[in-house]
Amino acid sequence: MESENQRVKFLDVGHGDSSVIYLNSGHSENENVVIVDIVDSDKLLTELTSHKIKVVDLIIISHSDADQCRGVNDFLEKYMAVGIVKNICFNLDKRQPTKTMKLILKKFIEIYQKQRITLLMGQNDTSVQKRELISNDKSKLFLIYPNVAESTEAYLKNDTNNTSIVCLLENDVCNVLFSGDLEGSGWEKLLERMPELKCEVLKMPHHGAFYDEKSGIGLKQILEILQPRDVIISSGDNKKYKHPDMQTIELLKEKNIKVYCTEFTSLCHCNANEFNRKCYGDIEIAVTDTAYEIRTEKENFSLLNHIACQE
Repeated sequence: MESENQRVKFLDVGHGDSSVIYLNSGHSENENVVIVDIVDSDKLLTELTSHKIKVVDLIIISHSDADQCRGVNDFLEKYMAVGIVKNICFNLDKRQPTKTMKLILKKFIEIYQKQRITLLMGQNDTSVQKRELISNDKSKLFLIYPNVAESTEAYLKNDTNNTSIVCLLENDVCNVLFSGDLEGSGWEKLLERMPELKCEVLKMPHHGAFYDEKSGIGLKQILEILQPRDVIISSGDNKKYKHPDMQTIELLKEKNIKVYCTEFTSLCHCNANEFNRKCYGDIEIAVTDTAYEIRTEKENFSLLNHIACQE
């Protein structure tokens, strides 16, 4: 493969989301690094340390549910003792903040008051379709949802998933869409505004949940508009949510979209512990000037005879 100029790594953190974007491939002293969601702080610290990352340009907290942000404070305490975080982007998305959310917000204010960080709101003006967060000569990362009106409407309805920050990493080879927990009615608003939105790689919303047309636009139509070639499902076995949904997997396979799951779940009907929980494990997208390649930590999927694993 040609020399890569950008990498995106989806970390296996069980039921949750955590991604690292290396805008200069992770091999440059002047690396631009963006983190999207933090669940397992120690795993994230190991990832950054392995690439000798001393500066994180931006942390995006897509949503204040624990499976997107429970590791934030621990990460900031440990990383900022030896490194620098320049910016944090987030939204106030719950009428009644959880204990986790309150602790995170207090930490943000504490480090802001020490003049060690810039705080950014994760919403756009209604006059702006997409807002550039960071870029280099190869790629641009945009915040594309929500805008102020969308965030306000979701807040009034106490619809926290539909305040999720959605970002698009855009270049000439591979667009990657980070969709948080955005649900049907949020997707409907986003795609009404941006009907030409496309991506090669989609981080599946809400850990592979299935959306029908009752609550807005359905998953089938979402996929028909976005036209992804590959999807990433970051999920672990969770008795309450049971993600990903079988209907989601069936639809993805029907559309010949390649599915990459970080871990086995109850959907797989297998002894997950036998394979140390990992299906693909960490999933990495390496981008060159002409192509992209998806690399995985494991390939235990081949051990199963299941629809999600069949080519």
